[in-house]
Amino acid sequence: MTTAHVPVLVVGGGLVGLSAALFLEFQGIPYVLVERRTAASPLPRSRGLPTRTGELYRQVGVEQRILAAAATALRAGQFGGAWTGESVRTAESLDMSGMHAAVAAKDPSPAKFVFLPQVQLEPVLAEAARERGGDLRFGTELVEFEQDADGVTAVLRDASGGRSVLRADYLIAADGAGSPIRRALGITGTELPPTHHYLNVFARTDLTGLLDGRGFSQCEITGPGVRGLVLSKNNTDEWSFHIEYDPAVESPADWPDERCVAAIRDMVGAPDIAVEILARSAWDTGAFVADEYRRDRVFLVGDAAHRHAPWGGYGGNTGVADAHNLVWKLAATLRGTAGPALLDSYAAERRPRAEVAVEQSRLATDFRTRYGIRTADNADDLARRIDMSAVMTRYRYASTAVLDAPDPSPHVAALHGQTGTRVPHWWIDAGALSVSTLDLCGPGFTLLISGPAGAWREAAAKAERDTGIDLAVHALPAADCATHAGLAAGEALLVRPDHHIAAGPDSGLTPAWLGDVLMLLNGSENSRAAHRSGRM
Repeated sequence: MTTAHVPVLVVGGGLVGLSAALFLEFQGIPYVLVERRTAASPLPRSRGLPTRTGELYRQVGVEQRILAAAATALRAGQFGGAWTGESVRTAESLDMSGMHAAVAAKDPSPAKFVFLPQVQLEPVLAEAARERGGDLRFGTELVEFEQDADGVTAVLRDASGGRSVLRADYLIAADGAGSPIRRALGITGTELPPTHHYLNVFARTDLTGLLDGRGFSQCEITGPGVRGLVLSKNNTDEWSFHIEYDPAVESPADWPDERCVAAIRDMVGAPDIAVEILARSAWDTGAFVADEYRRDRVFLVGDAAHRHAPWGGYGGNTGVADAHNLVWKLAATLRGTAGPALLDSYAAERRPRAEVAVEQSRLATDFRTRYGIRTADNADDLARRIDMSAVMTRYRYASTAVLDAPDPSPHVAALHGQTGTRVPHWWIDAGALSVSTLDLCGPGFTLLISGPAGAWREAAAKAERDTGIDLAVHALPAADCATHAGLAAGEALLVRPDHHIAAGPDSGLTPAWLGDVLMLLNGSENSRAAHRSGRM
């Protein structure tokens, strides 16, 4: 067999793998993506994209495609809110005013929350990747691999049984919660036992007459014969029914389609309603975080690295953020502008985010706690919960701070230009167009300067020559920089390709040390020694 070569092999063609493919394309890195399935799973799974995920897709130019797909996702009625009752017919809506207030106070962003089930999102991502020249091989399975000091050798098998060998510099394992790659590497992890077991039955059943123009995101079912959840897909005739079962007395094999249909009718409260089962799977609320996110040249992303209950919608979205964090670092390494320390920072930055997501999803096990509704029993859990904006956007990467950041806490009250945080968004008028500060960032590093830029431009040109790192320079109105990022005239923020601030005035960034900061990011021990000696 002839051995082909590619810089990056992505294994897994779900949400996270396809996102990694688009991020690689944005960075100009050739890749091959393999997925053993020939088509996407019909199960809706993740249904919402928070603003941070929207920002990542905006950066790679697929935001408008996603918005167009989302415009047709809901066919009727209202989406949102939580109901509870013995059946959908008798359920009542919960008071969501507290959660709505928290959502209204989210961090400024050029993106917005989008309702789009994963089953509809994945084809959009795959189409965009193919149009851009991506090598996507569905119906192709990774059957074995081995790595050495210079790369990974992978044996692939296509749908016809034919085998081929692919040599890659790096392998991204986006192969799901069961991750054969993780298991083959023997990577262990921290586990929490499940609190609930469910059958996820995706079904077609028309509830428009029963709902009468209303709608919900989730409906908790507490009937005497069946308990579980009903989740909206299109709010008309496609729904996910999560039927709770007790693994101590039964298994998914004890639930033939006929029993599932009967349970769905009980959950709806309509004994004669027509039900067509479209897909089904079993799942539980157990949690897992891998002890290692990297084993030499293999990196785990998404469910392969961490899994937990879907409460809060953190699973797929944290996985997309994993891929976004990893890909620019792989690109820098492949270009020769980064040392090993940069790749090591992937786990250091992303694993703590998975731990936060696990904790927050665990705290949302109780239905009312999930929606921020106080009861007699949930005060402690509510006190430990943080809002989605903090989990997904308002956090600080401790290892991002290449200089001395004054506050190492993982979360901040507001994004205001702190080293380690996502750069604050504000709109900039650019002639006939308005662009966000986030639109100025990537695929390389970006220097955002408040007002006078002469000294910074000279320093940036020298830093580019000395390091080989691409550095875009933008001088912005000083008044806007002061309002949104706390920058005085003549100060600047150095922003990484993933929108996170590598250095700023709070960590001592000056024009004289810009090149050293970039070399520090590059893994230069000389620059680290200079920093430790206090010259910065």
